[in-house]
Amino acid sequence: MKESNLSFKNIFKRETKLASYVIICTTIVVMSVSYAMFFQVNENSKNQEVTAGDLKFTYTKGEEISSNGKEICFTPMSYEESTLYIGECGYQFSVRNTGSLKGNYTFKLKANEDHTMESSKLKVVLRKQIGEKLEVIESYPKKISELTEEILTTEEIEANKNIVYSVQIYVDENEFIDGDETKKVSYQIEGSGLVHEDNPLEIDESIATNYLKKIAKTSEELVLDDTTDNNLRYIGSNPNNYVSFNNELWRIIGVMNNMKTNESDLGESRIKLVRKESIGQLSWDTSVSSINSGFGINDWTNADLMKLMNEGYENESIGGSLYWNAQSGKCYNGRYNATTTCNFTSTGLKDETSKNMIANTLWNIGGSTNYSTAEDGLTKHWYLYERGNNVIEGRPVIWQGKVGLIYPSDYGYSSAGGDTKNRESCLLKEIVNWKNTEFADCKNNSWLYNTFYKWTITPHIEDPNHIFFVSSDGNVGDGDAYNVTNLLRVLPSVYLKPEVKIISGTGESSNPYLLSF
Repeated sequence: MKESNLSFKNIFKRETKLASYVIICTTIVVMSVSYAMFFQVNENSKNQEVTAGDLKFTYTKGEEISSNGKEICFTPMSYEESTLYIGECGYQFSVRNTGSLKGNYTFKLKANEDHTMESSKLKVVLRKQIGEKLEVIESYPKKISELTEEILTTEEIEANKNIVYSVQIYVDENEFIDGDETKKVSYQIEGSGLVHEDNPLEIDESIATNYLKKIAKTSEELVLDDTTDNNLRYIGSNPNNYVSFNNELWRIIGVMNNMKTNESDLGESRIKLVRKESIGQLSWDTSVSSINSGFGINDWTNADLMKLMNEGYENESIGGSLYWNAQSGKCYNGRYNATTTCNFTSTGLKDETSKNMIANTLWNIGGSTNYSTAEDGLTKHWYLYERGNNVIEGRPVIWQGKVGLIYPSDYGYSSAGGDTKNRESCLLKEIVNWKNTEFADCKNNSWLYNTFYKWTITPHIEDPNHIFFVSSDGNVGDGDAYNVTNLLRVLPSVYLKPEVKIISGTGESSNPYLLSF
C-alpha cells in the first residue's frame, strides 16, 4: 500500500478560560489521480467538504452550548457526564469511498503551537455511527497523552460506503486544578488515506501529482480559477504545459474538477488537453439550403465536426469518424453542405494507446446571447453560460463524447496578463474587447491566443446557426457554423482518464511530458 497526499485539518481551538472551541480551517492541497485541487474552507460555515480522488471527507461544526456562563463541553467532568453532551459537544466528520475498491485511512490528533494545556489532563472520545447511533469505538475514552502517536483510528472502508465519526475532547475532572482555566486547548484532526496498489486512486507518479509538484517552481504558470469548481489552469504566453499525446505535441489546459461520464456520477478531476496545432480549416456544421439557409445548425450533438472527430460515425458518407480513425476522405466545408478533400492519416488519432487514454465525458454545451459588456462578457460569465441551461428550444445542454473543442472560458482563463494589464484586470474585462490596444496584454499573455481564428464548442442561443470563436484579434465573437471565410481552424480537445500517469518530461516543448496508461 502507498500513502496518498490527501489530508484535511479541523483545528479545535480553545479561546479563553476553557470557554469554547471553534473550528478554524486553513487552505489545504489535495492531490490524486482523479482529483487535484486547492480547498479553502470557511471557518464560519457549519458544513464543510473535502474531496480527494474517490475519498470524500466531510465534517459538521458542533454548536457552542452555554449553561450559566460556562461551556458545558469543557467544564471538568467525568466520562459518564461527558456522554450526556455528545450531541452538543461532538465535532462530526465523515469519510466516504465513492470508488469500486476498498481503501484505508487514518485519523490523528495533533496539538497546535498555541496549545498550553497538558495533554494528560484531556480526554478524547471517538464515536462511530453504527446503525442510527454514534457509539464509542475501540478503547476510548483515552487520555490524549496515552494515544499511540496520537492516532485516533485506522480503518478500512468498503467501496461505495460512508462512515460518520464524532470527536469529543473534554477536561478530566480528576486531573483539573485551579489555574488550568487560563490555559488553551488547541488541537487539530488530520486525516490521511491509504489505498491499495491496484486501486485507481493510487497516486504515486500520477499525472496530477507529478506536474502539480512543479507548483513551487512554476506558480506563475499554474493557478486556480475563480469558479466554484476550483479548476487548476496553466496561464501565460508560453507555460511549460506541453505533453506528447498521439505522438504529437498537445498542451494541458488544466485540471478540471467535477467531471462526469454519466449524470449520476459524483464527479472527478480530469486533465484537459488541446492539440497544439490545428487539424485544418473546416466548417463546424453546414446544411442544405432549406435548413437555416445552408448556414448550418449550432447543435454540437449532431454537428458535422463532432461526427468527424469522434468514433461511431463510420457509416456517415462524408466526414464520419475520419479524424478518429486517422483516415482520408471528404469533409464538410462550406455553405449548402459543400465538401472538400481531407486527409487525417498523419494528423488524426492514429495512436491506439492515446485513444484509450481519452475519457468519455459529459461536455456542457450551454450558450449565450449577450457578452459585450463587463456585466455579461467576463470570463467568469462565459464559464456559467457554458454550464448553464440556455440553449435554443429543444436543443440539449450536455453532450457525451470524447473529442470536443475549447470553451471561450478556457481562452479567458489562460491569460496571465502583463505589465499594463495584469491577470485580475483581464478577468474584469469583457473578452470581446481584448482586441483593444489597451488590453493587448490579455491576449498576448494567453498561450491559447494565436493569430488565427479557432472554433469553440459553444453556441449562440439566439441564432440557430451561430457559433462562438476566438478571433485572430484576440476577442471572442460569433459567426455562421459553415463559416470558411475567416479560415476558422479546428483544435481538438480531450479529457484524460484519471489513471493516466506522467512518466517523464518537464513540460517544455523540447521535453514534453510523456504519458503512460
